[in-house]
Amino acid sequence: MSIPRIFPVALLFTALAVSAGAQQRKLDPTTFVVIGEGLAAGMADFSLKDVYQEKSFPAQMAGQMDVAMPQPVFEGSGVGNVPGFPPLPVRYPGPGQGSVRKDFPPQLFIFNLSVPGFRLSDSFAQRPSPPLIQAQDMQKTLTNLTLGFPALILPNKPLWNQLEYAQSMNPTLVMVAMGYFDVLDAAANNDLTRLTDPAVFRTNYASLLTNLSKSGSEVIAATVPNPLDTGFFTTVQGAARLVPADVATITRRYSLRADDLITIPALQAMANQVRWNEPAQLPPNSIMSAATQAAITANVTALNAGITASAQAAGAKVYDLNALFRRVRTSGLLAGKYALTADYLGGFYSLDGYYPAWTGNAAIANDVLSFLNQTYGQTFPLISLAAISPNDPAVRHSLNFARIVPPVEP
Repeated sequence: MSIPRIFPVALLFTALAVSAGAQQRKLDPTTFVVIGEGLAAGMADFSLKDVYQEKSFPAQMAGQMDVAMPQPVFEGSGVGNVPGFPPLPVRYPGPGQGSVRKDFPPQLFIFNLSVPGFRLSDSFAQRPSPPLIQAQDMQKTLTNLTLGFPALILPNKPLWNQLEYAQSMNPTLVMVAMGYFDVLDAAANNDLTRLTDPAVFRTNYASLLTNLSKSGSEVIAATVPNPLDTGFFTTVQGAARLVPADVATITRRYSLRADDLITIPALQAMANQVRWNEPAQLPPNSIMSAATQAAITANVTALNAGITASAQAAGAKVYDLNALFRRVRTSGLLAGKYALTADYLGGFYSLDGYYPAWTGNAAIANDVLSFLNQTYGQTFPLISLAAISPNDPAVRHSLNFARIVPPVEP
């Protein structure tokens, strides 16, 4: 009579063992490939350059996992433009550059396929094309300089888009960090017409993950951070830390509402105008209303819902990068003796306000490594933020600013 009671128990333990095995799949990081845009590329201080690329979160992750992460590294002043600031002309070599690519002759293949300025749709639509430098098209030039090797220097080689390039590397682990620019471009320019339609985004994301999963590689999909959590945007209350005037004066002088957000170009204009008693005149689209903020956040939420649904359908894992950016905004980040914040010149973000610097990228790397350790039963060591932060340019900028302009007492 005991058999009917024992048999279901045995089945239960078997089911639990199978479930645990499915959750703890073996992870092989040997060929670690990243599909992303400026954030994963290591964009910082308004361009893509070696001093930041070498500390990008994919590069720092690869170091901790003891695997290779070949990436296109750019000399001197770097390459590319950033949203919300005036674009630069396409002139390469630029200041401090000889061959433009520091890894010259270029590495035959790269694993960090991230291209600044890419929207998700560009993973399919953009591929290299001659000539290498296109004077009227920064985005095409960046695509060529990143994905154009070996195709543009060897005869009869295919011109791969981002997805095709990733598939051709036969990756064992792929991380997809797309979607940030889809929202960042709209937010930084205060232009909701630049937002990507969530339904189109979800369709493209599902296609991307489905194609990547066919190769048998493990796929990690990162959620999209909310640009409003970054240092590019400052509250009216926070502006008093950066502008030599109190909140009431700033509010009255620039006809602001209490729930407005102020961009970096507006802060810079305010600081100069107040200091030199110049007329109050801000750059176009540099003050974001509460209604626009709500629309940006709603778009981020919708894109991340699409990422989660697509990942579940494709058998990919979801890493919540959005949650990390939110934690830094609400709680800051302790890096040894330095308390970094998401504020402009707060130490986490570089001078452009929305791309992290060395310590910020290390924090992302640690968060992803912790996710991999927990999800796959790995033991990848984490990076010492205390060791990296003292030489971080963004941390130095924050310290220098604090010495010049002491915090305003409440």
